[in-house]
Amino acid sequence: MSNLKHLTVLLVVALASTITLAVSGKNSRQVQDDPANIKKAEYIYLEAANARSENRLDDYYMLLRRASALNPSDPYIAASLAEVEAPIVRDSIQLQDIYRRLGARFEAMPTESAYYLPYAKLASLMWRLDDEIYIWSKLDSLMPSRTDPAVYLAGALRKRYMQTLDTADFNRAIAVYDRLERAAGPTLPIMAQKVQTYLMRKDTLAVERSLSTLAAAAPKDVDANIFIGQVYDYLGKADSTLYYYNRAEQADTTDGSVYLARAEFFHAQGDSVAYDREVFHALRSQNIEFPQKFELLSDYVVKLYTDSAQRPRIEQMFETLLDVNPGEADLHALYGGYKAEIGELPSAAEQFSYSIDLDPNQRQVWTNLIQVYSSMSDSIGLLETSEKALNIFPHDPYFSLMGSFALATQDRYPQAMAVLDSIDMSGVDNQELLSVIYSTRGDYMSQMGERDSAVVEYTKAIEVNAENYMAMNNCAYYMALAGSDLVRAELYASIATAADPANATFLDTYAWVLFKKKDFVKAREVIDQALGTATEDTPEFSADIYDHAGDIYFMSGDHREALDFWKKALKLDPDNKLLKKKVEHKTIFFEEQ
Repeated sequence: MSNLKHLTVLLVVALASTITLAVSGKNSRQVQDDPANIKKAEYIYLEAANARSENRLDDYYMLLRRASALNPSDPYIAASLAEVEAPIVRDSIQLQDIYRRLGARFEAMPTESAYYLPYAKLASLMWRLDDEIYIWSKLDSLMPSRTDPAVYLAGALRKRYMQTLDTADFNRAIAVYDRLERAAGPTLPIMAQKVQTYLMRKDTLAVERSLSTLAAAAPKDVDANIFIGQVYDYLGKADSTLYYYNRAEQADTTDGSVYLARAEFFHAQGDSVAYDREVFHALRSQNIEFPQKFELLSDYVVKLYTDSAQRPRIEQMFETLLDVNPGEADLHALYGGYKAEIGELPSAAEQFSYSIDLDPNQRQVWTNLIQVYSSMSDSIGLLETSEKALNIFPHDPYFSLMGSFALATQDRYPQAMAVLDSIDMSGVDNQELLSVIYSTRGDYMSQMGERDSAVVEYTKAIEVNAENYMAMNNCAYYMALAGSDLVRAELYASIATAADPANATFLDTYAWVLFKKKDFVKAREVIDQALGTATEDTPEFSADIYDHAGDIYFMSGDHREALDFWKKALKLDPDNKLLKKKVEHKTIFFEEQ
């Protein structure tokens, strides 16, 4: 039964009803023997059945409680009430009472499936194996033409054998399977359970004998041949495994389950060529559901995407599955992720867009598409995608942040700031994201010349996330430019460089803070570390770093090298009037803050 909230309330109501009955002066025996009450109980029980058919579960429970109070000896009413109470009862004594009531109804009418199934299920859940075996034994004897009681009986015997290792249970279970086999022939459902039973005792001779019987009885049954192959695979007999898989394919070349089984077999064998072949066959199959194909392709891509030699085959697999199963948003999303991983960003954007067109409610795919546009430095695509995402996820701060980035790349800082201002910061529960938003606000303010306000925002970012080292670096830099709170600026800069000692920008900031503190010796050591981070990929630094190096070297007394640094900076920033002045006069000048 569902609707547990209502049922919990009804338990309270029922308790009140019980108290009322107790104080009425009638004992349970008087209630039970009263013909009028018995008749009334039958009527209410019928009303309860109507309420259940109409899905009025609260009424159903109330009516059952009333009927049971009027005639507590009726096994059908008592058991129906027990079924409702079973899911919400936690007390072991109450559970035993529920179990007893279900058992009484079963004994009254054992062959009614609505009565024996709940009783057998609860017996199984309570691990009362003796009772479970009793139930199915009785039903097997009462309904000899039915196979399901016998199957459940054998299963219960197997469970008890696993617990007690009593060979009598094992032999009795096998005897049941033998009887079913004689009656209906060696069918797969029966033979599979029989084989599994033999495997419990590692009786490989009996297993192979049963497999041979099944193989002879069902030579063209695909499922039977696959099962036989799987068991031989479990037994470590590769030749027999492959023989029966091949026989399954001969029975039906269009059944994809054969190719799935063989793909798993070849993968375990380490035969990558054969594995690829079976995967292709499985992807083309019409009778394999898309989720299975998708999982198969996903596993293949995850394992092999780093091998550039496998890319043509992976591409072919994607195209094959797209042709057989078009219109699957998850497939396009996976394809986009693969394209992004191998660096084909335009194709990745295309596939993510297809996925979103098919299912626009995939937040992660929107995020992936935005990240691709960001990596491509496509500010137009980034802005358009962020705006579309915000239409679907209007209160998502991430998409607002990314939209602001797109505006910032176009030097539209006031508009970018306005987008950030629209974010409800109190609703951002991700501390790292909140810190990024604050530090981004600081970036935009600094670009608009509001450096003091930028320092305030950077400070907020650091307070929210003490590992936002970029915010520390930027905060330290602008404090150094202003010549304010240089002690805190040095602390931030030192923490940032310790976290990323190869970051030339961080080292430059640290050196500049030290320079502003007039610690020229240490400033030169740090700026030399920054200049020493040059690599083949980044042989040149920004004009700022060379400019700062020149100033630091000059104040350290090395005027010739200072001039060389200023010349390098001027080459990178030829319109910088202050640099021109330094180079022309071969001396240091300071910009007014």
